[in-house]
Amino acid sequence: MNHPDLYHKAHDAQRHDSEEFFLEYFPKMQWRFDGNDTLIDIGSGCGNVLIDIVYPRMPKNIQRFVASDINPKMISYAQHCYGHLPKVEFKVLDIASKKLPRELKHKFDHVTSFYTLMWVNQRQAVKNIYNLLRPEGGDCLLVFLSSHPMYEVYKLMSDRDKWSQYMYDKERFISPLQNVKEPDQKFATFMREAGFSQFEVKLLHKHFVYESFEVFRTDMKAVNPFLDRVPVALHEEFMDDIMLEIIKQVGLTAHQVDLKAQFTVPYANKIFVTPSICLSSRLLRKITLTRVNRLF
Repeated sequence: MNHPDLYHKAHDAQRHDSEEFFLEYFPKMQWRFDGNDTLIDIGSGCGNVLIDIVYPRMPKNIQRFVASDINPKMISYAQHCYGHLPKVEFKVLDIASKKLPRELKHKFDHVTSFYTLMWVNQRQAVKNIYNLLRPEGGDCLLVFLSSHPMYEVYKLMSDRDKWSQYMYDKERFISPLQNVKEPDQKFATFMREAGFSQFEVKLLHKHFVYESFEVFRTDMKAVNPFLDRVPVALHEEFMDDIMLEIIKQVGLTAHQVDLKAQFTVPYANKIFVTPSICLSSRLLRKITLTRVNRLF
């Protein structure tokens, strides 16, 4: 995932779901009456999903809009593409760090994150998301995978002598909720521990239909975390092996796959956290909620 130009062009499923969920829940987020909202996005990548989908729907007088990512290459690329937009900031941020940057702590009305939290220490990340929100209240909208056939492929590939030297830390790139019996309840525990007082965690079983198998391969190449370690001369062989394994994971054989035909991949589980309230007094401005005290 060190090639923002490739990821910018090849992330069909992520973009589709991010837009679907944001448009559904945008009206339910707790927007300020004065429109002086502040928002930070976690794991913005190359920035196009955030800028194309979220930014145009912000209040006209929004005070602060921050795109963040752990990868400096992604942030640099996003700033190059979108740095001209008013009130948009770009910051390198590790949301799972044990030390949240002081200048970001308790500064935001809203936190969003699309397709990022499956890559991190989730308990620590949720604590940090809570602490990004203002003391008087705020909300977050989080979408991420709990499991996916590709994670099983990473496990299988890492056991092969041919590829094991490049995939020695595979666990870093497999969702911590993969194969967890009740992943939604596990994540809900993290939310409660962090201090969120009103929230809903939904576990959805979905699939995505790619335009073709070739498109799917390109998208998987764009997010593959191991490819840069593999010698360039072996890139295609590496991707071929991955594709053969993913075909098996979805119950097909190579002979049954038409490279030009649509290709359907199930998202074994997708976790979706609805606009989650971290305290409220200010939140009473739009709807009636039970007042709670912030837990520090």
